[in-house]
Amino acid sequence: MLRFMLLLSGGKAALLALALSVSIPAPVAADPVQSVLASINAARAKAGCGPLKLNKALTTAARQHASNMAEQNFFGHTGKDGRGFASRIRSQGYRYGLAAENIAAGQKTAERAVKVWLDSPGHRRNILNCKFQDTGIAMVYQPDDRPIRGQSAALRYYWVQLFGTPR
Repeated sequence: MLRFMLLLSGGKAALLALALSVSIPAPVAADPVQSVLASINAARAKAGCGPLKLNKALTTAARQHASNMAEQNFFGHTGKDGRGFASRIRSQGYRYGLAAENIAAGQKTAERAVKVWLDSPGHRRNILNCKFQDTGIAMVYQPDDRPIRGQSAALRYYWVQLFGTPR
């Protein structure tokens, strides 16, 4: 951003100050996990649900799946190894009575990812299911991502949110 302050006197302009600030935007907010959690919990509060709390095992499972999608260049609930979210959750030691997964890709901000989820009936149902107590959230940014088959542009941002109710 370039800012100038001019003093006009007798038809002549004198440059009083020149402030130059250069900023390179980060790919996403400093803490996308906390941004997603705050937005999701705000939506849940409006629906009369209690807040979700971050769970380490669910977060690890979410991070692994987001990383796999980014690094292996795919987008889906089932990994290239054939495992679904239930298997990924169990492998982290989380024992659940109820579980679900939301994924998104291509959204540069947590706010956009949450909006996409809230605009989708199935994803919204997961978010607003008052039975869920725990969550794991991850976003992986892949700067050298390639377009996935059928896509014209690389997605670069891979979001995963897991939901769980412990046994």
